[in-house]
Amino acid sequence: METPEFIVRWTARLVVFAYVLRLLYDLQIWPWPKIRSDRTNRIMRNVWIAGAVIYLIHIAAAFQFIHHWSHAAAYEHTAQQTSRITGWHWGGGVWINYLIALWWPLDLVWTCRKGIDKLPRWYVWMMHASMGFIIFNATVVFGPPWWIAFGILLAIYILILKFRIL
Repeated sequence: METPEFIVRWTARLVVFAYVLRLLYDLQIWPWPKIRSDRTNRIMRNVWIAGAVIYLIHIAAAFQFIHHWSHAAAYEHTAQQTSRITGWHWGGGVWINYLIALWWPLDLVWTCRKGIDKLPRWYVWMMHASMGFIIFNATVVFGPPWWIAFGILLAIYILILKFRIL
């Protein structure tokens, strides 16, 4: 694997890791305690900030190394990948990436001003529904097949932890 591909892939993986930590934090399951302290809030805020910065680096790396700063190339690449999996030649996922690139820094401002543990529940659930959906789709379209199996196992694990199923 060449360095540019390595950077694009690993920045995407680190963003997913930061998101999963945020999901576990908001669900109040391991490794986050149910009773929040200033320390755990600060750690999660810093993880969330790092996730946003890494996400912006991921987009910049993808545009620099893969799409050569061309929106048309990014759209076509996304459409080809989507068509390979779904049969639907659509590259609109690029626009979703642009929206996240605008939303996440705004979210950081609100999160840092209000406090990560004081955001409205409706907002937190909408954020998780949106980010989870986007990460799932990006994994299916751009990731290797084993990522799907890993994601399903992770989701089952989170459900077991949250609802103490077993």
